[in-house]
Amino acid sequence: MKFLAKAALLTTAFLSLSGTTAIASERPARCAEQRFTVQVNGERQTIAGELCVRGKLTPRTPVQVLLHGGTYDRAYWDWPYQPRRYSYVDSATRAGYATLNLDRLGYGRSSRPNPDTLDFDAGGEAVHQVVRQLRPRFRTIVLNGHSMGGLVAERAAGRGGVDAVIVSGIPRDRPGARTEAASPFHPAELDPKFAGKPWARGYFTTRPGTRAQTFHHPGTYDPAIIPVEEALKDTLASAELRSVGPGAANRSAPKVPTAYVLGEHDTLVCGNGDCGADEIVRGSGHSINTSLAAPAFYRWTFTWLARKLG
Repeated sequence: MKFLAKAALLTTAFLSLSGTTAIASERPARCAEQRFTVQVNGERQTIAGELCVRGKLTPRTPVQVLLHGGTYDRAYWDWPYQPRRYSYVDSATRAGYATLNLDRLGYGRSSRPNPDTLDFDAGGEAVHQVVRQLRPRFRTIVLNGHSMGGLVAERAAGRGGVDAVIVSGIPRDRPGARTEAASPFHPAELDPKFAGKPWARGYFTTRPGTRAQTFHHPGTYDPAIIPVEEALKDTLASAELRSVGPGAANRSAPKVPTAYVLGEHDTLVCGNGDCGADEIVRGSGHSINTSLAAPAFYRWTFTWLARKLG
């Protein structure tokens, strides 16, 4: 793949975001849609995302590549409901970071390949190729992945090219997962939102009405956010679903600074929410970004990154 040629094209797109502002944090973030061509499992695929920044974009601007979890898309990191509270993109760009908020392979506006082969290794290879295309433009690249996106971040970081990793919703030492018998997932082709989609067979999504009990904990979320979750829900590949839970293999902590973060009440992966983490977010279930504790998690990430990246 011609990475340098692709990098030149990306540089042209990034230039539209390189203006200066007097007080960057008080101005709206400037965002541009991005497309990355990757080669995964012998097939050419497209990864879609949005690059956002405040102030001047330079090679010294640290960029966070944001990776959502299963049955979410990039909206998880840039939540449209009360964005000053819930949007990580809003908070991170105010803190001086650029964000590249991706639809992972198989989600959102990205390609939907064969779900039987779209496992975390495939997803990690796709993200690694995106990182390789970013590296000529940025000196500091951070992967920030939630849940299944965190497992993808681990695989991508293992291939090199990143400076730090944050994994939320996944413990350090155990893969964690709800057992299949208690699974909230069902085939996407049976769900009213995805029935009739030509790619739906082999993908899964949450059963209608299950997101609150799956991703949240009583008292830790605004009930008004649940209809938004239902409206914005996405799917996940059968290979990803098979790859989580007891016995999941091929996990290893990245060899760069890495933080593992769990919600206090993350019963989806841990039961008591404390099964191997560097930080426990009090007052959160599994989906930290759509919990009332989201701002506390965001502040913690910026403090941790400032300490690790200098």
